[in-house]
Amino acid sequence: MAPAEPLVCERLCGDLRQPITALVWSSDGEFLAIASAGGELLLLDFRAGCEELLQGERDSSLDVVGFSDDGHFVMAAGQSGELLLWELGGTGVRPLAFDPMQLGGGWIDAAAWQPGGLLLAVAVGRTLRLWDGASRTWREPPLELPGTIQALAWSSDGMQLAASCHGELVQWRPAQGAQGDPPVRNAISSAGLALAFSAPGQHLACGMLDRSLLVWPAGFHGQPWQYSGFPAKVRQLAWSDQPGRLAPLLASASAEALILWTQVRQGSKAWQPEPLLWHEKRVNALAFAPGSTLLASASSDGTVGLWDGRGRLMQPIEGQGSGFNVLAWRPDGRHLAAGDAQGRWWLWPVSVPARERQRSSSGSGFG
Repeated sequence: MAPAEPLVCERLCGDLRQPITALVWSSDGEFLAIASAGGELLLLDFRAGCEELLQGERDSSLDVVGFSDDGHFVMAAGQSGELLLWELGGTGVRPLAFDPMQLGGGWIDAAAWQPGGLLLAVAVGRTLRLWDGASRTWREPPLELPGTIQALAWSSDGMQLAASCHGELVQWRPAQGAQGDPPVRNAISSAGLALAFSAPGQHLACGMLDRSLLVWPAGFHGQPWQYSGFPAKVRQLAWSDQPGRLAPLLASASAEALILWTQVRQGSKAWQPEPLLWHEKRVNALAFAPGSTLLASASSDGTVGLWDGRGRLMQPIEGQGSGFNVLAWRPDGRHLAAGDAQGRWWLWPVSVPARERQRSSSGSGFG
């Protein structure tokens, strides 16, 4: 049941011409980048109170966007197979575009900046490439996988990079350079479609094509814990950044099935599932609010749900009837952005309950 005092009472919104496919905040929360299936890329600058259309409508989708941790670069990639980069000069300064980098590997939908560093990992077919923002060059040699890379993820300390394809999951420490340890390769029974490291425990979760979930313990050693029987592919994963007794909370989504996982013991039956029953159609995005155990879920049924750390629905949020594709929390943990299938982006201030906040967070308002 929703509380007497709602968590969300107001909103901002705007529109692109095509469905929203990706959105991400800068690490300082001053910028929000929004991409669409029509190739549009919009940059919202909250400190300056303005917006910049970095790229207008094209005939190819943008599917992944991201800011470097230091806020100097923003990248985008998608259907064209090009890596697009802009250098940011600070709030209120027009970004400077790099020449597009054609990587020759087809559609790019997996790329991620290194936390605390300037390495950009890009999945190009079967090849995992690293662009170094410090030298503005590609690191050599790239890492080859036996199949097309489906997902990649950095650990929160920026030291570990995981990538998955059909039949293999690789853990790499590229920050150590060419003389570091060789990648650790693990055989998996199917294709890994979603990857996520926990913090601070550094568990690694992998959502699988064969409707199962794998979780490796800290250190990536030994056999993973496995849960099977999901109704569909496991495409969405999210960890809380708040430590639990044995591990942080983990959320997974498969079709409309949303599950909150708690590690209650060691061993083969370590994780306890708590189904979160409310969404009527596929859950397309999950994210815990930074600094709390408040979970947001976005669904094709046109709703966003806000859940507490025990799996109780705190407040449903409705759009305008169109399914939600993506969502992202501002780093202050107090503002939630989402994008829908009609090209509308939404921004809500969220009053996170005190019991869900376990450490302080910073940030102020929308501007």
